[in-house]
Parts: sequence; C-alpha cells; structure tokens
Amino acid sequence: MKLDLQPGWASGEGPEADVVVSTRARLARNLSGRVFPGRATAEALAEVAELVREGVEGAGKYLSGLKVLDMKDLGEAEREYLVDAHVASYEQVEPGDGRLIILNSEGSIAIMVNEEDHLRIQAIVAGLQPALAWERVDRVDDCLARSLRYDYSERYGYLTASLSNVGTGLRISTMLHLAGLAAAGRVARTLRAAFELGISVRGLFGEGTGGHGDFYQVSNEVTLGLPEREIVHRVRGVAEYLIGEERRSREMLAETRRRECAEHASGCLEKLRRAKSVGAVEALALLSPIRLAASMGIAQGGSARLFNELLIGMGIGRLTSAKRVSWDAVKMEMTRAPKIRGRLAELRVESN
Repeated sequence: MKLDLQPGWASGEGPEADVVVSTRARLARNLSGRVFPGRATAEALAEVAELVREGVEGAGKYLSGLKVLDMKDLGEAEREYLVDAHVASYEQVEPGDGRLIILNSEGSIAIMVNEEDHLRIQAIVAGLQPALAWERVDRVDDCLARSLRYDYSERYGYLTASLSNVGTGLRISTMLHLAGLAAAGRVARTLRAAFELGISVRGLFGEGTGGHGDFYQVSNEVTLGLPEREIVHRVRGVAEYLIGEERRSREMLAETRRRECAEHASGCLEKLRRAKSVGAVEALALLSPIRLAASMGIAQGGSARLFNELLIGMGIGRLTSAKRVSWDAVKMEMTRAPKIRGRLAELRVESN
C-alpha cells in the first residue's frame, strides 16, 4: 500500500519555527465495559476496532474523509514512515489484531486504535501552537463521544491503562531543536528547570528515547487534577522559557564563536556529502549543527521546512527500538545517504 501522507507539521511555517518543530495534543480514551488492549483477546480488539470505525463514520463532517489504515495491510516501509512522520508510535505500527490508524491526508489529525488504550486521539501542528492543537483534538473527541461511550469515573476522570494519563487523559507536547544550548554546554542545566516545573523531557520519538540530534520533547507529567487549559498554559510557558534560552545561546554563539560554528557545520556537511552510507543516529548528529548554522544565518539554502522533511521517510524512527528492526541495516544506511545528499545540494556554509 502506498501512503499518500504529507505531514503538515513539517512546513516550518508555524510560530517560533526556528526552534519549535511541532506541537501535539493527545487524548487517551477507553471504551466503557471493554478490557484494556494489553489484556484483551483478539476478538475483543477486533470488536473495539469496529466500534471506532462506526463512531468515525457517524461523527459528521468534521471527521469525513479520514482514511483507515490496518497495520496488517502495511509493509514495513509504510509503518516506519508513520513513525517518522510522528503519526504513530512504534508499538502501534506493529501488526496486531484490531490495530488501526485513522487519519487525514496531512496527518494533522490521527487516531490510534488499540495501542496502550483503545483510542489515542492526536492533533499535531507546526511550530508552537498548543491551544490550537488542543482545540482540534477536543473537537475530534466531542465528535466521537456522540456515538462512543468512554470509560469515565466521576472521582478520577477518564480511566486509562497508565496511571499517568488518568484524569483528563490529555498530553500536550512540543518538539524543540536545542542545538544552541547543547553547543553552549547549557542544555542539561536548562532542561533541569523544566523538570522542576513538573514538565517531562523526552527525546525525538518520545518516552524511552534520547535527545538525538539535539531534539527534545517537553510535555505535561500528569493529567489528574489539572484542567485542560491549565495544562496548555503550563506547557506553553515552559516551551517559551526554553525558546528564550535557546535564542540567547544562539546569539552568544554568533557573537563569540561564529567561526567555530561555521567550521563545524561545514565539516558535518562535507561528511554527509561524501558518505556512501550513514546511520540514523549519525545522520541526526551531523544535521543538527547544519540546522543550527542555518538558523543563525551562517548557512544559506537550508529552510526549517527542508530540515523537517529530512526527519521524515528515512527510517530514523527505527533507532527507537533496535529489537524491532527486520530490514537489512546496511542497505538502509546506503539508501539514506544519497537522500540526504540530494536535499542538501544547494546548501552553503559561509567561509572566513
């Protein structure tokens, strides 16, 4: 099956796009009277999948035109693309009973069916726009609630497989490129402040992944006891703090270490242009200084959109779980190298 998906978040046109790649709002929901996916039988999972299909079909115009993807019908390349596009988790794209992804053509609305919870409803937008992402996912939730009965407690709120999601079930996250802080040696200290404010920090592909390529996701730690708009406000506040610190680091680097940054970016660019093969982690590490140089005006011909698109469709998501890799790793590395080289053909780094 060929996926016709061009993620809208990769446009690089959102607010604060020089630092913030995207913002995502995700709701965890389970159907009342149904066993959670982790303990459900194949028959029960199939029943949930059919109920969700019917719920989407009866949800009205807002959800019309969504495409239903059954993970059993997708090849590994398509499943991996969904992870790279941040439409689905690696757990979700593993073929299994009742595992569906229901999404629009831009992937800005996506519903994962039978992952950890019966439904993981998400909206993802370009740049720093937590309120917009929340409004969109809330609207999808309201549409589905017309025909689906959720598992809900008057005392605790929405019931979920993980205790950290009990309550509103809302997770707001922003993905930031903090290469300036990393180059200045300030990233650990700055991120520690986010922890102290009750915000979690994860890597490029969420929980269990490191800050490959200097990408970090910040999100709310808990959902119980906090109104949705308070969660939106808190995550936005921490993201704005990190954006400010990142820009200050970039300004300092431009004033005091401009030549060093240019030489580093130029060296990374040369390695990518000469490489016959390149691993996922290495690609992210080499692209990060180049992206930083472009944001500082040291490199020309490299937009936020170009660098965002380089994150998609190259199997970078596979680095989150080496145990799940079934493709020949050497073949993938050799395929990735010319793709990067072609996209960077027009990029130039200033020389002194």
